[in-house]
Formats: sequence, C-alpha cells, structure tokens
Amino acid sequence: MRIIPAIIFLAISALAFAKAPPQVQKRKLYFIHLKAKNVEVRSKIANFIHIDQLVEDSIYSVINQVELKNIKREIPHLIEEFHLLEEQSFEHYLDIPKYQFPKGDESFHTYNEVVSELKALATKYPNIVQYFSIGKSLEGLDIPGIKITNKLDKKRGDMVPAILFTGSHHAREHLSTEVPMLLLRHLIESYGSDKTITSLVDNRVIYFVPLVNPDGAMWDIYDGKYKTWRKNRRSTGAWTHGVDLNRNYSYKWGTGGSSKDHGSEVYMGPKPFSEPETKAMKKFVESISNLRILLSFHTFSELILYPWGHSKYPVSGKDGEVFKKMATTMSKWNKYTPKQASGLYVASGDTCDWAYGERGIFCFTFELSPKWAWGSAGFYPGAKAIVPTFKANIRPALYLIEHAADPHGVLDTKLL
Repeated sequence: MRIIPAIIFLAISALAFAKAPPQVQKRKLYFIHLKAKNVEVRSKIANFIHIDQLVEDSIYSVINQVELKNIKREIPHLIEEFHLLEEQSFEHYLDIPKYQFPKGDESFHTYNEVVSELKALATKYPNIVQYFSIGKSLEGLDIPGIKITNKLDKKRGDMVPAILFTGSHHAREHLSTEVPMLLLRHLIESYGSDKTITSLVDNRVIYFVPLVNPDGAMWDIYDGKYKTWRKNRRSTGAWTHGVDLNRNYSYKWGTGGSSKDHGSEVYMGPKPFSEPETKAMKKFVESISNLRILLSFHTFSELILYPWGHSKYPVSGKDGEVFKKMATTMSKWNKYTPKQASGLYVASGDTCDWAYGERGIFCFTFELSPKWAWGSAGFYPGAKAIVPTFKANIRPALYLIEHAADPHGVLDTKLL
C-alpha cells in the first residue's frame, strides 16, 4: 500500500514534465576588455578566448557565456570591464535556413553564389579554369575550389610550381572570401591582356579554396542577421556548436592558444583533423606535390603573419630569412604589419604551422581590413571594404605567385 502514493507522485511528475514547454537555448555574447601587458599574458588569455583586437596593452573581444565564466574563474585579475551585447535564440535551429546577408551587404557572396560564380568562370574560360570540390563539409556541402593555369592538359602532379589561396576558415570573416573571389576573377579576366598575369598563368598552377567553412559562414548570416559565428557546425551540446578549424590542424596541436572546452570559440576539437573540413584541406594539400606557397586570408587587423604560431621561437636558418623578407616586402604594398604569428600570442593547430611544419610549404596569414574596430564591427566592415581591401592585396598576391617557383629566390640580391 505504501508504494501507491509514490507511483501516483511519479506519474504526476512525469505528466507535468511532459507538458512543460521546451527550454529555449540562448547564446549570450559579451564585449570584454582585458589587460595584457606582454605576449606571455596574451598567450595565456588565448587559451580561453579568441583575441579580436589588440591595442597597446589592452585586449578587446566578443566572447560567449562559457568563455566569460572561464575567464572569471581562471584569470579574473585581468578583467577591466565587460558587458552583455546580445542574446541569440536557437529555438529555430532545425528550421530550413534562410541564408542571406543583411541589407546593405548583399555584395558579399552566399555559398550558392560562390559555387555558381566559380562554375560559370570554368565554363566561360575552359582553357585555363577548372572547377572542383576538395570534399564535403560537416553538413554535406561541397567545399568549392578553382584551378587557374594554362597547363590544364597536364596532370596535377607535374613540376609546374603551385600556390594555394584559402578563405573563411572562420565563419564570420566573410571579407576573407571576397578578396580571393575578386583576385581569382582578376587573374582570369586579365589573362591575355595583362602581360605579367598572362605569364604567371602560363607558368604556374594557381588554386583557390575561398570558402573552407561553408556551414559556419552560412549559419552566421541565417535569416539575414549576423551572429558573430566563428567555428564550424559540429554539435558539441546545445548552443555550444562548433570546432575552431584553425586550431584543428595537427602540427603541435593543443600545445597552447586553444581550448579543450566545447564552449570556447577556440575549441580545438577532440583530436587533430577531427573535422571533415580540415580533413579535406589536408588531403587536398597533400595531393599537390609541387605546392610551395599557401596564403590563408582571415580578418581582421591588417597583419601579415608567418610561422611559428605555436612557439615564441622563430623559424631558423634560410627559411626564417625568407619568411621575414617576403612579409616585409609585401607589407610595403598593402601597408599591413609583418609579424611572426606568436608575436601577437601563442596559438597552436593552425593552418600555417601545419603547412610549413609538416609539408615545408611557405605559408602566410593575411589578417585583412580594418586595422582596428570595436566589438564585432571588425568582422563586419560592410560592402564598402571589399574593393579597397582587394586592391591593396593584388600586388602581394602576384608577388607570391611569382615566387612560388622558388621562395628562396627572394634572398638573391642579384634579382633586386
């Protein structure tokens, strides 16, 4: 008889639970100001968050509630100020997505527009352009690419020097797709009329993968509203989706400047190359035996970065001289600041450390415009930034294409 009340209680509780409305998941974004007097402190901060903006000895970033909790627990003495920016609801996550840029930013490419434009160029210029996919994203989208060369009749593994340009490892960095899209169109449409570009296309194999993270990039503009989304769309629990693809490469993975916390914007994943996007990049890069230079476009801060990112120590020997020489030369044209990546803060598992550390590829990261901005504005500079940023980087891009034959040649003073 004593069991009956318990059964009734459990039944009533279960009914009440069943009728309770589902809890809406919220992603809270905060603007935070942290004090960081040197690179060691910045590197410590980078274990918890992505450093969006560095101004003298201050760091400014947009972070989520998990990151704020971790900072309050681990490094509260570095907090100068923080405040809530917005709350994002995820109750409609399972709806059919509506991918469109906010009003005024329609000049940016959606995923479908990137694919359509690349295919159209391959159709219009079949003698020098070839469309391809390097693989599938987590949500099954092709990761589109294009090959530009006058050597399409030859196999990919021949000895023609090759270079690769990539964009949008990080979802919210849409300008990093637009610059390579304009650059590849400029190369294609200038072929035959511009002597320098014609010569480069005749004697190089030039690859572009302008949208490495299509799932994340399109989620960032879901329903025409920016979400400050950085990672891919790996489900890691509730609203804490995503792996930071630029912390998921294998070379010195997990040795600093990344996080094991699923909720962190620099979550490095459970293991190197855990994500289909980075696996596809790895397989593609390894398939190009003659690839000598890689340029990864990101935003923002107007920087030219080169290895190492995982270590404060520089690349040694002649290769180190090449990195410095090339970065310094390009900075004279785009007015960006050349710097070893770890000079900002230590970060491991990124594209360039892997490309150089495991493949011997001279790899640079361009952090595009603007030079500085408050809050999330730096990631969303507006359509007005597209053309000027592209124009600032034409000459550096041509310089890299030229020296893909022999990067060490930049040290030959006879060529100056």
